[in-house]
Amino acid sequence: MDGDLLIWGIRAAGLFHFVTVALAMCTPIPPGWDENLARLPELHRRFAIAQNMAVEAVMVVFGVVCIGFAPELVVGSPLARLWCGALALWWGGRLVLLPWLGVKPALTTPVLRFGYRMLQAQCAIYGLTFGWIAAR
Repeated sequence: MDGDLLIWGIRAAGLFHFVTVALAMCTPIPPGWDENLARLPELHRRFAIAQNMAVEAVMVVFGVVCIGFAPELVVGSPLARLWCGALALWWGGRLVLLPWLGVKPALTTPVLRFGYRMLQAQCAIYGLTFGWIAAR
């Protein structure tokens, strides 16, 4: 693949990391979220909230790395391979984790179902592409 095209693709992926964060903030909270959290001990509630914040923070960091350092990621240095491997592992892990979350009953509208499919596609594309970049 042409280096310039790969650089622009990585930058586009970086931009879509931010789009994903923005869309996550607009995603409706599943029914009973507050009641379910209220039944948990305070420590568990904090972990649930911290986990959500950590996921968003990772996406922001990956977006910054992809936009700001795309040429370096393409070069194939050990550090670039590490970053691309981390991106591939994280997005691939999300792809495996999504079905386990059991969100399908909460996908009550066509827009939510479409968004979920797009998230799955994003996970697969990023996992495979960044894995390929790391391995080449």
